[in-house]
Amino acid sequence: MKLSARTVKTERYPIHIGEEVFTVLQKELKHYRKTKSAIFLLTDSNTFRFCLPALVSKCPELGKAVVITIDSGEESKTLRNAEYLWKELAGKQADRHSLLINLGGGMITDLGGYVASGFHRGIDTIHIPTSMIGQIDASIGGKTGVNLDGLKNQVGTFFFPKGVYIWPGFLATLDPKHLRSGIAEVAKTALVKDEQFWSWLTKRSIEEMLAIPFEERFWKDLILKTIRIKQEIVSNDPFEHNQRKLLNFGHTIGHAIESIALQRDTPVLHGEAVAAGVICESFLSVEQTGLDPVELQSIIAWLMPGFGKLPLIYEDESVRMDLMQHDKKNRQQEIRFTLLSRIGQGKINQVCDPVWIRDAFRNYYDL
Repeated sequence: MKLSARTVKTERYPIHIGEEVFTVLQKELKHYRKTKSAIFLLTDSNTFRFCLPALVSKCPELGKAVVITIDSGEESKTLRNAEYLWKELAGKQADRHSLLINLGGGMITDLGGYVASGFHRGIDTIHIPTSMIGQIDASIGGKTGVNLDGLKNQVGTFFFPKGVYIWPGFLATLDPKHLRSGIAEVAKTALVKDEQFWSWLTKRSIEEMLAIPFEERFWKDLILKTIRIKQEIVSNDPFEHNQRKLLNFGHTIGHAIESIALQRDTPVLHGEAVAAGVICESFLSVEQTGLDPVELQSIIAWLMPGFGKLPLIYEDESVRMDLMQHDKKNRQQEIRFTLLSRIGQGKINQVCDPVWIRDAFRNYYDL
């Protein structure tokens, strides 16, 4: 069954989802041609090869765009590449009336959004996310950012796009491990806000999900459900002063794991690190916020077969603790977590005893 073109309305921009989203984009770009001085299209080496041809065939207006390409991978999300892109835009006569379209996964929408927010103090930008993480998380909510000295998203802005265009067909271009990575973010969203969504999601194993064709209604429903939950949270707290911190569940520990891997040039996928972070922070939730151990075991039982266990080692504990001290949610050098009091109910700003944090890691080692 086709999902022609659904629109999730937000206060700042529309999110279009479905098989016919590029018909909507084509009309928008014809309007942009009348008002914008130039349209630029940012890709990485993978989306240039696997996604750009399909996009241009479905949206011929983009055949006229100026394409800029960078290397793929989280390692490209740096200030150096932001500077490179600013110079490319300037050298190709972009101005404050130009439009930057970001075609790619979370790395591209994070980096492209950041570049757009800084160039001429802000130019219009549109996200066309091609990965699961991009479609349900990174492109939604207006966060941009780059990594700094191996630390995740240390430099960034809140900068909202003019629109997000989600075509589930791009998921077919992904290596299964990247699709699996995105499911970790879906799980996190359900766990902090919607017990019914978690129940719907976990009726299938992750392996069973990966076998479902992308034309099936399941993928559109999964994307829509996740976006609607995230957008409800973001609309009430766009600049992460309060409830938007719910979406950081699994990320305080997950980002530390990811940062160590980046520093050692042995990167792990974001979703793999988040899945490990969700399990560790669920252990922590039992001690700190009263999560039922039965619910803890149900979380582990669903995530572990799908993601396995990362090879975390005891000797890295002090490094991980130090990295967690750099988390943006912290205050007064206290490590602050989002944890669970029960499935579907997250609790923000939880300051945890370092002994309990170390115990959570050790429980993970023992799985």
